[in-house]
Formats: sequence, C-alpha cells, structure tokens
Amino acid sequence: MKRSLLLLVILLCCHLVPAQDTAFLTSFDQQRIQTTQKAMVVLGGWAVANIATGLIAMGQTTGEARYFHQMNAIWNVVNLGIATMGYLGNRKLNPASYNWPASIKEQNKIEKIYLVNGALDLAYILGGLYAREYGKNQSPGKEQDRWKGYGSSIIFQGGFLLLYDVVNISLHHKHGKALFNRFNGLQVSLAPGNMSLQYTF
Repeated sequence: MKRSLLLLVILLCCHLVPAQDTAFLTSFDQQRIQTTQKAMVVLGGWAVANIATGLIAMGQTTGEARYFHQMNAIWNVVNLGIATMGYLGNRKLNPASYNWPASIKEQNKIEKIYLVNGALDLAYILGGLYAREYGKNQSPGKEQDRWKGYGSSIIFQGGFLLLYDVVNISLHHKHGKALFNRFNGLQVSLAPGNMSLQYTF
C-alpha cells in the first residue's frame, strides 16, 4: 500500500522533479539495461555449451543418455534465440530516454517477466518428472528411453532456468529499490492551485 501511494505521488508530480535527477535516472536505467544484457550473455553461453555438448554426446551414447543429450541440444536452440534477441534488443535502448514513469514501468516489467518465468520453470520441472514417470510405464526399449531421457533433460534445464530467474529477479528487485528510496525524503506540499516537492537528501 505504501509503495502504491508513493508511486501515485511520483506519477502525479514527476514534472516537478529537479533537473539533477535526470542523471540519477540515466544511471539507474543504464544499470538495469546492463544487468539484462549480462543475463542474456549468461543464457547464451549456457545455450551454446549445451548445444555443443549435446550434439557431441548424443553421438557417443545410447539409450536414455542419448535422448537426454538430444533434448539438451534441442531445448537450448530456443534459449540461444531468446538470448540473442534479448541482448540485441537491449543494445538498442537509450537509458537517457526514460522519464520517471517510464523507468518505473520498465522496472516493474522486468521483475514481472522473471517472476512469470520462474513459475514456468517450476512447470517445466513438473513436466519433466511426469515424462520420466510416464516413460517408466512404457515397455523397455526406444520409447521408454526417449521419455525418460527427455524427462531428465527437461528437469535439468528447468532447474537451471529456475536458478537463473531467481538470481535475476533478486538482482533487479534490489536495484529497483533505489528508484523508490530516492523518494524517502520526499515531502509534498499542497495548497489551493499549487503543488510543490521538497527533497531531504
């Protein structure tokens, strides 16, 4: 409730924010963009490593292990695409182009993205567990190996993505506090026909 009220005050009074806060906003948004770019590099590195090892290992293994490595490679083609688009997209962003409402919107957006992704990661893990259990009920052979191998891979990839998203949402949430802490000393004066802001730093 307190954060929502503070957000409302910021949005109503953003045109009165001192000019020197422009530098703070630019720095804040630059850090958010850089954190996202680094995250995309990590995801891209993970994807490349899994594609390479998956393609090599699936040619050197048989049975369940072969399908495990096969799914690792397939899964990370998607991860690589997401990482590439995310990195290039963030490179185009101009940190100086954000005002207070836009900065707040982007901060909330990135945190929600990682939160939703975290929920999807849990679904992946559960799906992998189901696939393994389903495979155990199949007749021994190729079909059983495929379900169990794919299931293990999905659990593995989901586990990594869950850790990845938890770390990133923690980093962004910690960073986002600076945007609201900036207004800890904010005082709003209201009078008929007049509104003013005063900072206590």
